[in-house]
Amino acid sequence: MGVAPALNVEALEAFLRERDAAEPEVAPEMRSQVYPGKAGGGAVILLHGLTASPPAWRAVAEALAARGQTVVVPRLLLHGHGDRLTTALRAMRAQALVDDVAAVVRAVAALGETLTVAGHSLGATLALDYASRGTAASRVVAVAPFLGIAGVPHEAHPFLLALLGLAPGLFLWWDPVLRERLKPLHGYPRYPLTALRAGIVIADRTRDDARRIPAVGAIDIVINDAETSVNNRTAQRLADDWRKAGASIAVHRLAGLSWSHDIIEPARVPAQRALATLIDILSSDHTPADREHRIEPA
Repeated sequence: MGVAPALNVEALEAFLRERDAAEPEVAPEMRSQVYPGKAGGGAVILLHGLTASPPAWRAVAEALAARGQTVVVPRLLLHGHGDRLTTALRAMRAQALVDDVAAVVRAVAALGETLTVAGHSLGATLALDYASRGTAASRVVAVAPFLGIAGVPHEAHPFLLALLGLAPGLFLWWDPVLRERLKPLHGYPRYPLTALRAGIVIADRTRDDARRIPAVGAIDIVINDAETSVNNRTAQRLADDWRKAGASIAVHRLAGLSWSHDIIEPARVPAQRALATLIDILSSDHTPADREHRIEPA
């Protein structure tokens, strides 16, 4: 029996190094990461959320790589700077993010592996946007996708976008009490309204395309029943519309977590409890059937 050839990731790693080097302010520990797997084991891209960076996916990435998958965790544009109070995100634009993710997908697809594009929050929005148009991936997994703000209906987004445009450079703290003391240290503790606006623009583009079948053949959307930040109803409506259009969709509802949004960050208790379930969803074959996952109490 012949031995399978080793997976060649050198060109991919060089691409990611050059991409990160375009922003010299990026801290070494927050650069894009590659976890090589086995040839034929498949590849998965993990996209982090707004103000986060690649280490947020570390626990999931290590577990998937241990199962033989090649895992790529790219740093989103303008993220991961050593100065946590950087104002870099004021330059964040929707189309630049979309184009950059498409370039990353092309680079990973060159490995020749069956490819999954996954993301959390803003990363999940970008993954769903790719699902509607991209053709290199066979599956998309969107964890707690940012398709709107919790409590704000999709129909109100035109007004919301106009409102956010009034003070695009204004920063908001994720935690107004802890402010710059908020952890983990590999994420920014605040974000500008222009970044929030860019995320909504991408979300609306995806939502508005929901009446036509997406380009990616299999889509899994993971919703936290105890969500605090993003609009679960809009995510469910997207899934319903795509399913009506003929897409293969599965909605996974996580039940039993405490109130939370960040369910991938290994430093947070909800993520520690959800870890095994998320790994199971990402490493299992797609099945077009909705499912509830009961998370056991801590």
